Amino acid sequence: MSALEKLKQLHAIQFKYKPEVDSDQRLRAGFSAQQVQQVIPEAVFEEDGYLMLDMDVLNAYVREAKKELKKINKKQVKS
Repeated sequence: MSALEKLKQLHAIQFKYKPEVDSDQRLRAGFSAQQVQQVIPEAVFEEDGYLMLDMDVLNAYVREAKKELKKINKKQVKS
């Protein structure tokens, strides 16, 4: 499965961290580590009992998906 196909399976969510993690209680946007783990397991690790996202891995998928989109767009322009 391509990077683009994998990223298309992820759905952004809005959330707030627990008060003990973030006292500001700002609304944030991102991805659920549990969902990412199902689609891109290598982008998730566990730390102190919490699932965390490895943003370096996710960013690599984004870069690859951009390349795939550029190829798709070039093919559509030529048609």
